[in-house]
Amino acid sequence: MMNLLAVQKSLQPNSRMAVLGLLIIIPVLVGGCSGGQEETAAKGLPGSNVIRVTGEMESANSAYFGPPVVPNIWQHTISFMVPEGRRVRAGMPILKFDAQEVMARLRDKSNALNEKKKQLQKQKIVAREAIAEGKLKKKEAVADLGKARLKADIPIELLASREYRENKLILKQAESQLALAKQMLVKEQRVQDTEIDILQREIVVLKSEIAQHRTSIDSMTIKAPGPGVVIYTADHRNNKFEVGDNVWMGRRVMELPDLSQLQVHLEIPERESARIAVGQQVKFTLDASPESQFAGEIIELASVIHTKSRNQPARVVDAIVGTINPDQRMMRPGMSVSAEIQLQKAASSSP
Repeated sequence: MMNLLAVQKSLQPNSRMAVLGLLIIIPVLVGGCSGGQEETAAKGLPGSNVIRVTGEMESANSAYFGPPVVPNIWQHTISFMVPEGRRVRAGMPILKFDAQEVMARLRDKSNALNEKKKQLQKQKIVAREAIAEGKLKKKEAVADLGKARLKADIPIELLASREYRENKLILKQAESQLALAKQMLVKEQRVQDTEIDILQREIVVLKSEIAQHRTSIDSMTIKAPGPGVVIYTADHRNNKFEVGDNVWMGRRVMELPDLSQLQVHLEIPERESARIAVGQQVKFTLDASPESQFAGEIIELASVIHTKSRNQPARVVDAIVGTINPDQRMMRPGMSVSAEIQLQKAASSSP
């Protein structure tokens, strides 16, 4: 009897361990079964009639602004920017660039123009004096020729043969001097006209350059072409320009969207792209105001799949949603959007 009790006592700890082991194994098995069910349900999501995606508001018609085209200047410094989100009116300055370099060029050209004008005035005076001197020499040559003809017309019978020959020689010299005076006058006229023409052309060029510099200075101040809300444009690193930044020509600094043409830009995952079609209805909310729901319809679907961004290699296809009930007081381009694409509606409308 004592031996049996000893055996039972020795078995009790092992039995307890076995029970505890069963209690641990059973929840694990149950959890594994439930995990498999959840995985099966997740795989069944592609058959759903709703696709949830994200995107952002944008305008179908936006005006973009950046540095103006200025000859021989490739980089500009921002000197003024209207605060982002500010509503502006047509004609209101929204962006300015530093015009000091162009203004310095304008001063140099203006000084050069004044100097050329002075040179032109002096050259006209010199031309008048040179031409007047040429005309005087011509008159003197004409007078000398008249005297020489009078002497040359004296009959040979009244003069010695030597004097007669001298008179004839003097006549030829006078004729040559007159011809030379005429040539010199024409040449001097051409020279002076050329000098004046060169200065006048240089003045025209300087005036054109001055006008161009003034136009460039005016273009440094960009005014709103119409009413809208100012939005700063971000680069590929999601950085936005600020006052004092240097901007290369051709870069976009800010945007002025047309709020009457708001739409939604969605990014559809590649795995869902085959289920998306133009005409499907979309419900969306703004992340800034999730309690308000809006409706729209896919009006455009891109034909090219691309990576979402440099830091996000996921492949997506772009879709444009036209808004049915836009609220211009609440909606702004760039706002994040959470959207649901209704697949069953597109299926019911298809023949």
